[in-house]
Amino acid sequence: MTTTKKPMYFNRPALISHFSELGKRIHAWLRDETTCPALSAAVQKSMTENSWFTAGNIRYALAAIASDMLDAQRLQDWLAAYPVAKSRKQAGVIMAGNIPLVGFHDFLCVLASGHSFTGKLSHRDAFLLPALASILTGIHPGWRSRIAFSETLPVRGMDFFIATGSDTSAHYFETIAAAMHASGGGRSLIRRNRRSVAVLSGDETEEELNGLANDLFGYFGWGCRNVSLLYVPEGYCWQPLAAVLSAQQTLLQHTGYANNYRYQKALLSLQGKPFHDVSVALLCEDASLHAPPAVVHYRYYTAIGDALKSIEQQRGQIQCVVSRAMNCDNFCTFGHAQRPSLHDYADGVDTMKWMTGWAMS
Repeated sequence: MTTTKKPMYFNRPALISHFSELGKRIHAWLRDETTCPALSAAVQKSMTENSWFTAGNIRYALAAIASDMLDAQRLQDWLAAYPVAKSRKQAGVIMAGNIPLVGFHDFLCVLASGHSFTGKLSHRDAFLLPALASILTGIHPGWRSRIAFSETLPVRGMDFFIATGSDTSAHYFETIAAAMHASGGGRSLIRRNRRSVAVLSGDETEEELNGLANDLFGYFGWGCRNVSLLYVPEGYCWQPLAAVLSAQQTLLQHTGYANNYRYQKALLSLQGKPFHDVSVALLCEDASLHAPPAVVHYRYYTAIGDALKSIEQQRGQIQCVVSRAMNCDNFCTFGHAQRPSLHDYADGVDTMKWMTGWAMS
């Protein structure tokens, strides 16, 4: 009689030890790429397959993950807020590919909550996460039975799944969720398009404005945590911000970004829409959250309360709010939009609570 081997269970001290070691190995690679040839190969493949994944952007993503998500003390403090799952479930995760390793937090949450992970990778980011998973299984081979990647996400056998993508792809995800439920599977968590905003007072320091530049243009603006809409006070003086933004000339060294910049400039000119040209981007008065590449929208406010009211009305479409200290959801300070912590959950849904609660039900 044959028996099915169950995935190995890791207690929390072991899990923290393994993932913090993963962080240390990423840091070691960032100092010397010869320390992990497999990761170097994955980076090169990613750059070849996706021109928006530059070496600098990939290294930035890896450094942020290693420092902000894989530090032992941070992991311990984060996990202390959640109960240990009493049963193990199979989690299917469909990942986006708009920025490097955008799905790592879901990968970590699934494993940290005690479940097994099956991931369907985006073709735009198909190499980096498997490389990190390989490092993790090298740290302890027991993880091999808990991690799998699949070209197609199987409906049967999934207890629940998480899917991240556009508003259009969300309809496809809902079809999968319905099929999964019909076959006895569990719940689904489907994420749609979101963008981020910044609220300026007009007296930001140069350091804060430099941080905002990264919030705007990090990953060329492709992330849901990238700021696409600025709230500025009436009478706002654009000169300090324009000076900081115009210094981001390295953006134009990227062919795709430069082409978008020139195209959008020509399009706005043909449409007769006024805009501020800061030599690397176009600032256009528009209340829409969804700005095309190389364009940043802005809108004026009379009182800060007006800006907060507008943000609250669009809460379901906003990922994070960049500013000085503000009393609002998903707030972060200038320069930290692309450095989410373990507690910064996509779409404001606590993924750990959602999964551990499901496992205990």
